[in-house]
Amino acid sequence: METLFMIFVLLALILYIFRIIQVSVKLKQAHVFPLTNEERRTIRKHPQKITAPPTVEGQKLGLLANVAFLFFIASMFSIVYITDVFSWHQYLFMLFFLVYAYFMLPLNLVAVKQDGILIGTRFLSWKHIHFIKAVAIYKNHKFYGYSSDVNIGFVVKIKYKFGFTSFVVTSEKTLKQLLKICQEHVTVEDEIHTSESEFKIK
Repeated sequence: METLFMIFVLLALILYIFRIIQVSVKLKQAHVFPLTNEERRTIRKHPQKITAPPTVEGQKLGLLANVAFLFFIASMFSIVYITDVFSWHQYLFMLFFLVYAYFMLPLNLVAVKQDGILIGTRFLSWKHIHFIKAVAIYKNHKFYGYSSDVNIGFVVKIKYKFGFTSFVVTSEKTLKQLLKICQEHVTVEDEIHTSESEFKIK
């Protein structure tokens, strides 16, 4: 059992490192959207916080936090392995914190690239995205109440090969621009109904 958990931790660690390197490389490439600070301020990875600039400099704190955590887990793994203190409890502890950090330390990032979308610590290529749709935030929505901007905004949901991810857009204009770009690459729900407006992507 110890060996099995050790393999799981090693694979999770390698995947995490790969994701951080991949995102770092993508951040250095030109992005398609958002192109202005005004557009960026209407996009939120977390409903309570505006996304940071989609550059290495803009995401520096988040990247450093993830790298520091990975270094900590890698050091723990090395010590346990080298000292030959095999215990499945220790590997389970490391695996738990790797999963926890992956979901709790995502980058405050949403950006469209030529070949896909960067969201948090994940890059989704167009070929792995099944569809994208936008859902209006109503009064009984879980995001309602974070701010007046969010209350009249939309949740953009992305269905990809292994699950769903989402982010918030607080401007109808930004949403139209975003979905129009995505529509060139993937299936996008082309009509959105809200209690206050109704529009089609044109």
